[in-house]
Amino acid sequence: MFDVRFIERVLPALLDGLWITLAIAFLAFAIAVPWGLCAAILHRRGGLAAALTGGYVQLVRNTPVLIQLYLVYYGLPMAGIMLSAFACGVLVLAFQTGGYAAEIFRGSLASISVRQFEAASALGMAPFARWRHVILPQLFLRSLPALTNQAATIIKDTAQVGVIAVMDMNKVGQIWLEKSGNPFDVFIALAAVYLVVTTVVGLAGRLIERRLSFVQ
Repeated sequence: MFDVRFIERVLPALLDGLWITLAIAFLAFAIAVPWGLCAAILHRRGGLAAALTGGYVQLVRNTPVLIQLYLVYYGLPMAGIMLSAFACGVLVLAFQTGGYAAEIFRGSLASISVRQFEAASALGMAPFARWRHVILPQLFLRSLPALTNQAATIIKDTAQVGVIAVMDMNKVGQIWLEKSGNPFDVFIALAAVYLVVTTVVGLAGRLIERRLSFVQ
């Protein structure tokens, strides 16, 4: 049975864990977006760069986040690299999300007419200025809906960092589950918090998209 009083008891603990969840998601996303942009630009150059970035994207798409977490958390110390569980979680989620961001940017780049590159060059714009003033504003506007979805996805994917002892919201929920023996209400509370957070992210993304569209 749904127990409102139990939900009221567990929510403060879940909200404490939520700060860890949001910190991991924010840092991973902040790393993944520029990383994915660089990968997309390299892929556009073709040749070896395209092969390497394509292989990276396939690796990300075809291996679970959980396996990547285990490999990084247990594998790096074997190579003499010591990172905290929090840092490992950020690193893996950035690596995972960066591959999807690369594909998002690659598709958006393909939708921008090559004539715009040619026109910017004809005006004598340097490569950096060409990208900054002509290409990147359009690229980010076209990529924003998919990036917003990816931001919501990375928040949900943080639920897996608990396997390497990060005290995120999902891990806190698991502890309460073991203490109370009440899985139904714990999972209801977890689902409600994730739903609220990802809904807010989606609404924020749409608001930013509308404002940027209006400015342009």
